[in-house]
Amino acid sequence: MNTKVSFWLIPSEEDRAFFQKMIDSLGQEYDAPSFTPHVTIYSGEHTPDDNIAELIEKSTKEVKSFSLRVEKLEYTEEFTKTLFVQFLPCAILTHISENIRSSSSKPSNYILNPHLSLIYRRLHETIKKNLTNSLSLTKSEVFFNEVRAISTPALIQAREDVENWQIICQRKLP
Repeated sequence: MNTKVSFWLIPSEEDRAFFQKMIDSLGQEYDAPSFTPHVTIYSGEHTPDDNIAELIEKSTKEVKSFSLRVEKLEYTEEFTKTLFVQFLPCAILTHISENIRSSSSKPSNYILNPHLSLIYRRLHETIKKNLTNSLSLTKSEVFFNEVRAISTPALIQAREDVENWQIICQRKLP
């Protein structure tokens, strides 16, 4: 059986704590699930023959920890992009994403769009607009030093889907 695996870029400890506090605060206020701050690098189906840990190792072999530059706070109608920090494109991140895709036994058509979600919840547009205007994002860049592979449901549309995520493996970037 094939499994959907998402590859995440995880912020360094200080930046992770900053975003975790924001995610947890919004989650409490709007009855939304808590989750680890992350930028999805790539997502797709994987077969049991795929060695996920080896895939991460191979795709990030020459990569050291790096930062992404913040572009803006944004929101959409998408459950997994309710309210998020949009980052500027980054060659290193594109390289990792393409390495994972090309090494996958069943490459997906995943399109890299570097963002870090702050809440997963269907909210009225007025609330999202107000949050975008009122949240204080004091960071102009965010540092990342870890890649994780996460097993996820095929579709993520509810709290239970988020709560069922499982870490398959992780690798620290030097």
